Amino acid sequence: MKLTCVTPEVQSLLSEPRDILLIGMSGIGKTLLSSFLNQSGAWRYVSIDAQIQGQYLRKQILDAFNAEVSKGAMLSKLQELGILNLDDELCKDTLAPLTSYLGMPGDPDRGGIEFNEYVKRQNFHRQAELTAVEDLLSLDSSQPVLADSSGSFCELFAAGDPTFSALKNRFLIVSLRENDELVQNLIARYVENPKPIYYSPDLLSEYWIEYSAKAGDRARDVDPKKFALWSYQKLISVRRDKFAALAKHSDISISAADLRYA
Repeated sequence: MKLTCVTPEVQSLLSEPRDILLIGMSGIGKTLLSSFLNQSGAWRYVSIDAQIQGQYLRKQILDAFNAEVSKGAMLSKLQELGILNLDDELCKDTLAPLTSYLGMPGDPDRGGIEFNEYVKRQNFHRQAELTAVEDLLSLDSSQPVLADSSGSFCELFAAGDPTFSALKNRFLIVSLRENDELVQNLIARYVENPKPIYYSPDLLSEYWIEYSAKAGDRARDVDPKKFALWSYQKLISVRRDKFAALAKHSDISISAADLRYA
């Protein structure tokens, strides 16, 4: 996929390769922009989501999937994800293992996982992302780094935080901005192809209490897919505000709507 309209902001990134950190909503186009920028291989590309899945949560993901063997569900799960050998595929171009590992809370008969287990996995993800982002600062500087952050970056870092300040000292922070139309597209795409979602503990507790009370106040009354979509629609509004705040402290801000691909 090629970028058909190179904006002045994007052209400025190509003019002199240096350390870059892309931030913005999940699905907004950070990976596509990274691929376009790095066609020459001038950068060392780092995907935080891929690092979380293939390195920092690798053991937890494999343990969770291997536990399904005793239930006779391992083969069908791998086939569902389009993966023949989970261990070999864990670091490749799919976040399906991480998405499946994080799961959706609710009725297990409808594909959900028990809420306390869901919270535990969310906590693992939080620590993995914190570690992955902080480890960017220790990467060898012999080649410029092009880092693609996760959609939950805004949940963990705010302007003025020590880690964000350190990142800003090393990296050119490039923010991809969304508009209303793009947000609706992100929601529609989430319905078709869910991505890994991390919730701050306070928001997750608030959403779960509110939704489960309406559903019947029992975990088994909660349809996991309906809860996931309902909570994602609320979360995306919260994240817009958080990323907007970070964009004010970014070095370059690019409207994702101006990036056209073919």
